[in-house]
Amino acid sequence: MSYLCQKMYFIFATITALTFSIIIYQVYLIQNGNRLHHPDVPIILWWTPFGNDEKLRDCENYQCYFTSNRSFQYHKQIKSFLFYGSNFRINDLPKWKSDEIPWGLLHEESPRNNPILVQQETLNLFTYSSTFSRFSDVPLTLADLPGITELLDRKYFVSTKEKTRLMYKRNLAPLLYIQSDCDTASNRDIYVAELMKYIRIDSYGACLNNAQLEKRLKENYLEILNSEDFLSFIANYKFTIAFENAVCDDYITEKLWRPLIVGSIPIYYGSPSFKDWLPNNMSAISILDFKNPVNLAKFLYNLSNNEIEYNKYLSHKLIDDYEIENEGLRKALERKEEWLSNEFGNYVEEFECFVCKSIYQPRKTKIVNKKHYNCPLPKNPLTNKTDHSNWWTKQWTLEKCGAKILSYHMQNNLTINEENFETDKMKLFDRNEC
Repeated sequence: MSYLCQKMYFIFATITALTFSIIIYQVYLIQNGNRLHHPDVPIILWWTPFGNDEKLRDCENYQCYFTSNRSFQYHKQIKSFLFYGSNFRINDLPKWKSDEIPWGLLHEESPRNNPILVQQETLNLFTYSSTFSRFSDVPLTLADLPGITELLDRKYFVSTKEKTRLMYKRNLAPLLYIQSDCDTASNRDIYVAELMKYIRIDSYGACLNNAQLEKRLKENYLEILNSEDFLSFIANYKFTIAFENAVCDDYITEKLWRPLIVGSIPIYYGSPSFKDWLPNNMSAISILDFKNPVNLAKFLYNLSNNEIEYNKYLSHKLIDDYEIENEGLRKALERKEEWLSNEFGNYVEEFECFVCKSIYQPRKTKIVNKKHYNCPLPKNPLTNKTDHSNWWTKQWTLEKCGAKILSYHMQNNLTINEENFETDKMKLFDRNEC
């Protein structure tokens, strides 16, 4: 009995010592952090490490301390929590106090990375946003466009006559398709498969593959899509199929910019508002302007065989000193010219400073909403109607249930148990109460 008591005492003493050690270490971290910056400077914590870490930044006339050290969440100067959308996890969140410590969301990806973020109830948890939407506080719409020089110069440009010659000499199809992600919310492959029945398409990726890349391009091609060799290869084609993996307002990726840069006319499906960001309204072709793939194929065939009409779509390449017609694109590019380069880090730092300056200014009643991240239920690209057979449509609806539960837990300061969360989400879904 005495031995058992001694053993229990030893275990208790060990646990107590470990507990005190952890507390002392946490206090040390906070005190150590206090020495890193002026005690009155606001602290902005990247809850999901992404931006600046342990850095005191000047944002015009304001100053903030940015960190990913979570021990600062208890500091009296903590003023905001920032999240990178792809790493946002429902079971790993700080307490939600929107009036005291507002949240900020940075997310350039489509909802397939984290479908719960497309829901209004989730978005309303945030006060600041930096997303692909033009309505975001710091829009990322043009994050994948290098700059105006690349858009207008002729570095990779191949003349229409040369493209026609290559079609016969190398047996190239008029259309190019390169995709290796075949499970998408936009269900793009079903449209391309139908279009293939009526016009030749060279498909080099894993999806609908019918052509092989040269060895120098084939090895790790996903990592060299923006290399000079690959861009020169794309430039040989008259048209490039540019279909996004999801359909969201202003969600525009390199799939559109890459062919525009090299002078291959994009055949586009994705953001309904994409024409607002083109050099002019004839710089790309939308599949939604055609009744079906048959009509589109006929149009592309005729355009491919009419050099004068084809060249009208390349005015941003063919006209010297071309002036961009779309005002939204022109103004956005002018703002980007202030940066030395169009690195994604510039957007991150701009968002950080936006949050920093907002903290110093009088608080406005503001929350992030659907306009900041608007992605409706996935549609079938052939019918342009909600695609209930698409697995992603179910995910959209499921996460609407999840967003309701998440919002309830956050507003009532409740801890989330992931297993219970998933169970409750399925119950709501089964009862059609999302």
